[in-house]
Amino acid sequence: MSVWRLFVSILVKQIHSLAHHYVRQGSKAHRRLQVGRMIKFVEFIEQTERPHNLHEIGKRHVIAFWKAHRDLAPKTAHAYWLALCVIWEWTDKPGEPPKPLCFSQSNAESKTDEHVAINNF
Repeated sequence: MSVWRLFVSILVKQIHSLAHHYVRQGSKAHRRLQVGRMIKFVEFIEQTERPHNLHEIGKRHVIAFWKAHRDLAPKTAHAYWLALCVIWEWTDKPGEPPKPLCFSQSNAESKTDEHVAINNF
């Protein structure tokens, strides 16, 4: 048994077991990147708390992740958000995970711009 396997957390093991089937479908490279993002998210949570199950992760954890990673580029933040959506799907959580603030602001600005453009038309 390798040394790496001795220090893998419970949540990372759960991600790996759930991701086995996920990675086998679709674009392999993209799915591996998404799994890597999921693992980075879970490792961030484990630095502050000790959830014992993937189902214990909630919106509060996602918001803390976004606050700690405000410097992410919008495209990178969106990629992380899509990875979090997969975790939400795997854990049968209702709705979607909270979106990053930069992502939410850009959506609000684009909707405002559309509204102004429609009114000016």
